[in-house]
Amino acid sequence: MPRRLFAVLLILTAIFRFSLLGRGTLAFVDETFYFASVEALQSLSHGDVRTAVASLSKARGRNGAAILQMPIAALQAIPARSGVPASNLRSLLIPTSANVLVTLLSLFFVFEIGAVLAQNEWTALAGALVYATLIGSSLYVRHLVPYDWALCVGLGALWLAVARPKTRGLAVWTGALTGAMLTVYTGYYPFCGVVGLAVLWDAWDTRERGDAIRFAVVFALSAAAVIAAVELLFRAGGLSYIGSLRGVRRDISFTSYGDGFLFLPEYLLDVERLSGVALILGAVVYLRHMVLRIARGILRPIDRVMLPMLVACAAQSASSVYLHAIPLFGRLIHPWMPFLAWMFADALTHAEYTAARRSAYTGLIAAVAISIGANAWTYWPLKYPPDVLYALGIDTTKVPREQQLCELYPGTEYASPGPIDRATNAPYTNDSSWVLVNFCQALPEVPRPRLVAHVPPSARRVFDGPHWMSFPAYAYEGLIEEDREAMARERYRLQVFTLSR
Repeated sequence: MPRRLFAVLLILTAIFRFSLLGRGTLAFVDETFYFASVEALQSLSHGDVRTAVASLSKARGRNGAAILQMPIAALQAIPARSGVPASNLRSLLIPTSANVLVTLLSLFFVFEIGAVLAQNEWTALAGALVYATLIGSSLYVRHLVPYDWALCVGLGALWLAVARPKTRGLAVWTGALTGAMLTVYTGYYPFCGVVGLAVLWDAWDTRERGDAIRFAVVFALSAAAVIAAVELLFRAGGLSYIGSLRGVRRDISFTSYGDGFLFLPEYLLDVERLSGVALILGAVVYLRHMVLRIARGILRPIDRVMLPMLVACAAQSASSVYLHAIPLFGRLIHPWMPFLAWMFADALTHAEYTAARRSAYTGLIAAVAISIGANAWTYWPLKYPPDVLYALGIDTTKVPREQQLCELYPGTEYASPGPIDRATNAPYTNDSSWVLVNFCQALPEVPRPRLVAHVPPSARRVFDGPHWMSFPAYAYEGLIEEDREAMARERYRLQVFTLSR
């Protein structure tokens, strides 16, 4: 019965996430890294391997994703033959549809891992339900970012680790997948550590010491082999994969590191709302029982997974606050959401009476329903700059710079998405009478007074909507605390005016 209900959950989740597509693509600056795959394919079609590798190197910290997504980019060659460029929003439905499929596979892993860890399929179903309905679990399907891809690879490695016998082959597969996750998105290196520790800890407890050491060596060599393979690929193009990662550190050097140990609970409360409260309560219940078990010398399989996660999460916060190694953004805590769902699922098993469990499940369903409704109230009306430009046929290359006004961070203006027809440039026109307000991104910086856009009095407004980064989940994707507060306080608007002639 639980597995049948999970199949229903999977279908409903698929319907919901596919319904999200068709808007939001190309809103993030980081989405342009996807086109490294497209450029690499174009170079390969001309037999130019060196240039193809150079294109892959542009996806700094996401090079594995650029390689993985080349078959997806190849599918875009089909509409390209009809004159539709890869940057067209309709063509980009191909990679975003692939995003949905990847998240559904991740949801399968969340349920299967939860069933093993909690040793109860009903509670695993509850954990999968709360995870599937988190806004963060669906946030990236609209966008050309590799975070869901990296998470899926990592969850696949963890699923093998907890559900399969600890053979030499398992060490190879889990090690290779862990190394692959690191190349898909380097920012998930703490998750790589969690998977590695969970795999090796379990092997250490279940195998003879000599065999466990050999298992660890094979795991490490397999992970290193994947990274070495990517390095060799880059060397074939006269570049270095490891050397290209240095640019990632430079990209974040301007960012504040003020967020710390409260970042995760703040995210859960601000973004996930009641579902976040449920996850926090579940984590508290799990931690209480875990401490009591360890005090009695009892260690369950779930503890071998959760303890490395808790250490990694604490180290991630400490490195931001004390070492200034990397700032905390929503995407960096994305891998911890399945773990919180598993803690929540395990916490349900501690309800001793049927009535208590029934109340817990009822509360979960109510929290999920209210959270979905509250998020939908602000999420669905969001308009994204590329979508508005495309719908109104505005070619930003024809609009004078002085008519592109920004109250957020000047210099981050959007380019119009690719046309539906290269020959005619449809749906765009040569009209230059537009005035664009806040067609720009907010970036983390020292707080400053809001810039004020001065629109000519004679201009006529043709579009008005909330800025997409005013949605809390997006604000956590790249802003420090002061700027997140400013986005909520200032109520920035996305507006389009046309000048009278």
